[in-house]
Amino acid sequence: MDEYDSVEYLEELTAEAAVFIDEPTIQAGADSGDRARDENVDMSKVRYDIEFFESDEEGGPSTFCFNGIYLERLYKSQLRPKEIAQASVHGNSPEEILRCIWERARKVIRRQVIFEDDIPHWSEEHDPEFEDIAKFILLQDTVRKKIYGTLQITPRLLTSWRNKSIKIFIHTYSTSIETSGQYQLVTRKLIAPQNPDRSGAHSTRDDSALATELRDSHPHLEGHFSSWLLWANQINSSPAHSRDRLIQDSSPPLELSKYFRWAGVSEAARLQTAHRSMLAAQTNNDAWNRDMADLTNDLNKALNILQGMKQKMESMSTRGSITAELFTAMESVTRPEESNLSREIADRVTECEDVDHLQ
Repeated sequence: MDEYDSVEYLEELTAEAAVFIDEPTIQAGADSGDRARDENVDMSKVRYDIEFFESDEEGGPSTFCFNGIYLERLYKSQLRPKEIAQASVHGNSPEEILRCIWERARKVIRRQVIFEDDIPHWSEEHDPEFEDIAKFILLQDTVRKKIYGTLQITPRLLTSWRNKSIKIFIHTYSTSIETSGQYQLVTRKLIAPQNPDRSGAHSTRDDSALATELRDSHPHLEGHFSSWLLWANQINSSPAHSRDRLIQDSSPPLELSKYFRWAGVSEAARLQTAHRSMLAAQTNNDAWNRDMADLTNDLNKALNILQGMKQKMESMSTRGSITAELFTAMESVTRPEESNLSREIADRVTECEDVDHLQ
């Protein structure tokens, strides 16, 4: 505050406050609770949405700082836009403030829509840059209800916003879409499928027409028509604002590239490509033949081993048969017979009464 003279600064704030008071309210249906919001906000209680903001680098003390309430608008006059998150906006100049806002807001910004004779069209630029921030971002003081464009952001204004809550309206398809009717027209003409099926999705007829267009516009690629249909279906399933860029890509997505092959432009290039392909195929075939020869040798060795095992088993079986015959012969020779001595001993054995076990 040293750069401002105290008397002049008070006069400027007084004049600026008079302008704010005379400014009509833009958002008639805004929440009445915003009017009672305190101008001084405790920045330690600011809510951060980590999923929305991948990184929120908090540096040292900044010259300008306020609490940004990020809201997504589909059209300019939308009364109840969706709140995405709140985060501290800080910087040492208006440009740094706007870059801080842009780094966070670009995650929900899509391709710009422009109107020509009340007919919506996509802008030629597919991905908006920081230089296009004025086409997508508007800011509003939550107390005074005044709407500011990015070109109106000055050091004096940022000084008056220090430690306040400021609404940051992010217009997804640019501020060119002002009314709900225009947004519905954009939805019908650009976003929604032109020939939907019963479920509301794009039809197979759209896929077939786009597949034919892709094949005609990519003569350097060759593939079955089903491959072109896969590519077309992926494009039609993508967000509407990115389809033109995907159609203009010179090659299919990486996950679909295996279904296509590059074709030579001239006849000589085609012949050279075919010759190289034949050499590659021959080399691959020779490798398979070598592997088959190695397997054949291994199989022959295995067969020889099995044949030797079979011969040994037959020899052992023959030996077992001979041993069995020998055991049979020995059994018949050594059969027990009754002799005279055994008969005499048997005659001497008499029957006696058992007196030893009587009780």
